Amino acid sequence: MIRHGRRFEGKRSSGDEDDDWRLKRRENNRVTAQKSRKRQTQRADELHKAYECLDQKNRRLKKEVQFLSDEQRRLTEALKAHEPLCPIRHCVPTLGSGPRDVGVLSSLPR
Repeated sequence: MIRHGRRFEGKRSSGDEDDDWRLKRRENNRVTAQKSRKRQTQRADELHKAYECLDQKNRRLKKEVQFLSDEQRRLTEALKAHEPLCPIRHCVPTLGSGPRDVGVLSSLPR
């Protein structure tokens, strides 16, 4: 006779066999649950480390954006202050529109 995938032995009562099977099954379930909790904890740790790295990168990028915004503001102010004094300021709108401007274009820094 086969019960729950096990062979029934005539020497033991089915109650003893069922108890043994239940105990073994409970132990296997306990071990499986422990492994699952361990994997879940490891995954949470990995996600926390990834969060820390991304948070640090985000803070660094925000500082860089702030630095670049400040630099853009300073350069814009410097350009505005320079424009009234610039000797080629009047040539800029027509750059490249005629043969005379070729000399001006080649003299500009690249």
